[in-house]
Amino acid sequence: MYPMFRVICWMLGSIVMAAPVVAQGSAEVMNAGNIARLESVSRIDFEALSSVVGRMELGWFVLSKDGERLAVRNRANELIVLDTQGRVLDRYAVPGRDGLPATVLDADFNATGDMLASVHLDGMGYDVAYRQIGSQSLPYFRFETSDSPLRIWFDEQVWLEVSPNDPHEGRYVERLLPGALDQYQPGAALSGDEISISLSGPENDPDAFLRIGRIMPPFALTVTQAGWVKRWNLETGEATATAAVNTVPGAGQLNASGRHFVWRDANSRELYLLDFETGDNRLVAPLNGAYVPFLFLTPQADAAIGVNVGLEPVVAAWDTATGERYDLGEYRACGRQPDVVRLSRDGTMLVIGCDTGLDIWRILGE
Repeated sequence: MYPMFRVICWMLGSIVMAAPVVAQGSAEVMNAGNIARLESVSRIDFEALSSVVGRMELGWFVLSKDGERLAVRNRANELIVLDTQGRVLDRYAVPGRDGLPATVLDADFNATGDMLASVHLDGMGYDVAYRQIGSQSLPYFRFETSDSPLRIWFDEQVWLEVSPNDPHEGRYVERLLPGALDQYQPGAALSGDEISISLSGPENDPDAFLRIGRIMPPFALTVTQAGWVKRWNLETGEATATAAVNTVPGAGQLNASGRHFVWRDANSRELYLLDFETGDNRLVAPLNGAYVPFLFLTPQADAAIGVNVGLEPVVAAWDTATGERYDLGEYRACGRQPDVVRLSRDGTMLVIGCDTGLDIWRILGE
């Protein structure tokens, strides 16, 4: 098996460049009342971290639900689990059939942040790993198939959405039952008793005109040509809400509960807030053509957050009730546009990842 690594600790030195640090347990949930105090609080520098865990050039990462743990990947296709101060908590890779580390495709933390599920490709199939953070053990399970996994998420079970190699077959969702997997040796193929498969609801809906990207599972959103937005539960395959909008959304994101959807139109003229419970689709503010590739919504849906607004290295926010805009400043220097941006599910942390590292934003004190 590829070598596993236990916790590595060191003095932070230049790995983390910090603004005033927010103590753990004191992080505020973002809302309209405090969003003007959203600031960069620390930065994890890839160049300095690379001396410890190997070269990293991609700002891809995943974030635990409370924002206290992150997982990044290096060029050697190892997953590196960090805390927000840049300390390494774990490091692992999954060997492919050729003996080299398989390519990391996606990963997700469980609800408590102490386990990480990940999916790895090697050109001849894929493996799903199930890692207790800091453990020497690495259960992983083999899928010998030409089908392609697209994303993985982790609640009480591990789920994947998979695209079939056969274009005549529909995209499907796999559910794995981790509690039943302990009997297997690493790399073993699973029997049907530990897997359930169902068609992906949004991908097999004949009314779907397009699917909106970057929506966090288990949610998915599709749009019909008639201008209806459907919210889906990928785990059940069911459409759980439908609402009308005045134009096709170009991008957006749901809040943690899935009730509200913040979105911009394809031409970035205006910013909207859709309430799936009431069906109300309300104009928040004009964008005047400023392209916003990354949009987020606070848990209470009272503030929207935009990153890379107008393709500039800035963060902005809008009060969704009044439309007031807050220009919150620039994020870390990057050699290109951000690769990944995420808001923690609890709404306490915004993280921006690019080729030079990660920039962590939180609400600072009065």
